[in-house]
Amino acid sequence: MALRPPILQWVITFLLLLAVASPSMASAAKSMQIQASVNPTPTSLGISVLISGRVFELYNTSVASAVISLQANNPQGTSIHVAIAYADSEGVFQDAFLLVQNSPGGNYTVFLAADKPGYTTAHIILTFTYSSPDFTIESSTSALLLQQGRTGSLAVTILSLRGFNQRVNLTAINPPTGVTVLFTPASFVPSGTATMNVAASDNAQLGNFTVTILAVSGEVSHKASFQLNVTAKPFQPDLMLLTGAGSVLVLLGALGLMLHSRRRRREAVVEELLKQASADSGYVATARVIARLEELRAIGKVDEDTYQRLRKEHEKRLEKSR
Repeated sequence: MALRPPILQWVITFLLLLAVASPSMASAAKSMQIQASVNPTPTSLGISVLISGRVFELYNTSVASAVISLQANNPQGTSIHVAIAYADSEGVFQDAFLLVQNSPGGNYTVFLAADKPGYTTAHIILTFTYSSPDFTIESSTSALLLQQGRTGSLAVTILSLRGFNQRVNLTAINPPTGVTVLFTPASFVPSGTATMNVAASDNAQLGNFTVTILAVSGEVSHKASFQLNVTAKPFQPDLMLLTGAGSVLVLLGALGLMLHSRRRRREAVVEELLKQASADSGYVATARVIARLEELRAIGKVDEDTYQRLRKEHEKRLEKSR
């Protein structure tokens, strides 16, 4: 019985020491830190994003075999890349992923966390900015003077930005009555230049007008404009005289047949154009119909009244589809 007090005292002392040591043992985990950087590089497929870094202890001692969790979010906060990397013997790690060209532009965020048994978890957040591919449009002149019955031209340059490589379609919006605009070529992959030919008929509307050049590629579109000043043509008397009633009748008959045949051909061309337009009423398709109307009028395949009516209808569709 005399041994019980010393034994009990020893047990109590041990429990007290264990209680005191427990917080110390819990806090024995070493401090770990992480340094990292993000390097986005343009490629033919998009943007290659390289993430590299290093984990180390308090006194810059490398931490080998640490597990690094990575997550990249787009500007809308949606996760686009999740990966695991491992630190080598020098504490260094790397990871990479591809950001495709049609990704949304804005600020991207990369979250990293480094873990290893016996160490505290280290965190770091990286950001980088991505601007989606695009193009610019520029006219070679801001003003064009054109006389009735004459033609003029200007250059339209499309420049690729950040690897843009999609086909761009060109058309003109709101040319005055009697003025035809044609592009050569009407579409191409930038960077490049098209010639814009502007022709004023003998009865073209007189005055100063703002003509808009529209460049469309998928969901991307840009505009440029120039001032078109149409002036009156000089007076030229008609010196051709028809003699003889028979010659007049023959001429009128031939002219009537020619006009009838031309009218039928015009109607067939317009019917085919409307059939194609009804199949697709999207923004780009409507712009193409307007460009086709310009071409048909320039080569005399559609009369002026029909051209004006159809152009107004499709320009309204173009505004609604934006």
